[in-house]
Amino acid sequence: MDQPEWKSSYDNDGDRFAGIKKVLARIFGDGENPLAWGFPLITIKGIHIKIHLIMVVYLLAQLIFTMPGHNAGAIFVVPILGAMVILALLRELAKAHIARRNGAQINHIMLWPLGGLEQPQFDDQFDHEPEPKAELRTALAGTALHLVLIPIFLIPLVVLTGSWQSIIFNPFSPSFSIHDLVLASDQTIPQTPWWLVTIWAFHVVNVIILIANFIPMYPFDAATILRLILTNKQGDLAARHTTAFSGLWVATAVGLVGIIFVDAKMLLAIAIVAGIVCTIERRRLQFLDYAQMVPGYPKSDPNQDSNPESAPEQPNHADLDRILEKISTTGMDSLSRSERRTLKKATELSRKTE
Repeated sequence: MDQPEWKSSYDNDGDRFAGIKKVLARIFGDGENPLAWGFPLITIKGIHIKIHLIMVVYLLAQLIFTMPGHNAGAIFVVPILGAMVILALLRELAKAHIARRNGAQINHIMLWPLGGLEQPQFDDQFDHEPEPKAELRTALAGTALHLVLIPIFLIPLVVLTGSWQSIIFNPFSPSFSIHDLVLASDQTIPQTPWWLVTIWAFHVVNVIILIANFIPMYPFDAATILRLILTNKQGDLAARHTTAFSGLWVATAVGLVGIIFVDAKMLLAIAIVAGIVCTIERRRLQFLDYAQMVPGYPKSDPNQDSNPESAPEQPNHADLDRILEKISTTGMDSLSRSERRTLKKATELSRKTE
């Protein structure tokens, strides 16, 4: 879903900060949804690709560590960062391609270091159940891409270095294995060629993204697969609730591992992002729960006949849309007293008409 932009007074001619506010609106979207905070990158086949603020900060931070005095130099860090952007983009484009072939509407992609921050939406969830096979194919598309890429990077590394050691690395500290990256044809070369480091960087990032997406918490694909498995037993909406809630617990566990082990600090950052995404998903589900109880968002087939003469007067749908959107992005606690009254009235009215 495209995020609405901040409106307020950004276009006022007398506002000295109107230009700055427009720039901020392009970066932060509606401002209340952190998943929408990103910078436009490129448009491919009608898909607007943005790079999330998290990824921009991460890239800049890693570039700072290439300065003199740090262990990792530019010849190592820059290929890693380039591979991260390219592979994350290829992964999400593969998923978008499969999703579109299965009927999903993909208008934008938000990149972060380990893929995309949002899952494709296959249907209007107010009207009917999603197609599990289509979602499963899309979720597995990214994994399939990484599996295909493994031999493409692995085989050249083994052949060029003459050793399997060159493809083995610590995912939390991959720079330690850079010393094994030596051309087998000439052991006397004092510095590893940049192109060999680039191949190695793509191998490392490809494997890390693949492994990370097996963690069952949003925004990773394993969470989508878990939800689809639970759907058979619990139903779609209940499975979504269970997956989002369990994702928070998994994120907590991953964060604790990141705190305990010195080399695993990256896990703490991943856990924080996953915790935010799972929390937003729970708020969105809370929105769906209320949406099914208010007029205009029916549980049943929206095309079925109804008797308009017997239907009681209904609240303003524009107000309901705004309230439900607010629940979706910021949760129930953000509603004002008047908004809570409007939602309560709409819910009670809907129950009387059932």
